[in-house]
Amino acid sequence: MRKYVFFIMNKKTALRYCLIFLLVLNFVQIHGQFNRFGGGLTFNSTIKSSDLNIGNPGFNFRGVMEIGDKFFLIPSITFQLPKKKVYLDGEKITFFGNLDVNLTYTLATEKQLLFYALAGADLTNVYTTWDTEVPGLGNKYEILPGFAIGTGIEMIVEKDINAFAQVKYIISKYQQLIIYVGIHYYFVGRKYRTW
Repeated sequence: MRKYVFFIMNKKTALRYCLIFLLVLNFVQIHGQFNRFGGGLTFNSTIKSSDLNIGNPGFNFRGVMEIGDKFFLIPSITFQLPKKKVYLDGEKITFFGNLDVNLTYTLATEKQLLFYALAGADLTNVYTTWDTEVPGLGNKYEILPGFAIGTGIEMIVEKDINAFAQVKYIISKYQQLIIYVGIHYYFVGRKYRTW
């Protein structure tokens, strides 16, 4: 059996990674424009942990930055509904969320449809809280880095509204498959009626 090496970041380390990422974005010249934002529902597969449960559905909020004709940068935040589990010695509530930055590449376009592949970085956040009198069962917070790959489709619905569906697999300590459905809104106005 293969062993994967993952580490759990504390809040201070996670803040450092976020600051480094923002600094790199600040100094790298990306000629693009944020032109739409949106969100929708997410549906997660069960994670590979007998100790953790996550709730479905979840909610996703995202922005879309166009970089040329073929590339899009999609930062997003996703959180699942809290999941409660009752044990003999107490009650546990798990809060689960993801912070992602995905780079997409346009595979094909067909009038109102856009097909793309994506890859990107992921930070999975897991917070577990216990309501129990048992010593040693305290609250726990984990931030786990990961890598995401997937594919998606975006469809022009109205003048400034697109619908999207996306499937993404996150490779991390808690590996999972996530399905996204939702809408994007062009806040600067759409340039063209087709892709």
